[in-house]
Amino acid sequence: MRIRRSMRKKPLRRPTKKAGPKRYRIAQQKKRLVTAGIAEAVIRRMTNKDIREALQKTKA
Repeated sequence: MRIRRSMRKKPLRRPTKKAGPKRYRIAQQKKRLVTAGIAEAVIRRMTNKDIREALQKTKA
């Protein structure tokens, strides 16, 4: 598929992030935290930012 000139103008025409894939990513991250040993009740109360930080801590 050809990339048209309008899409090559980076800052103006950059594709936006969509809500569906974002929900999918967060769901996958929650599943990873459950397998890491964190209780589902705790994860349910976490914000998206807290989920990402917890994932980073479990990798270390």
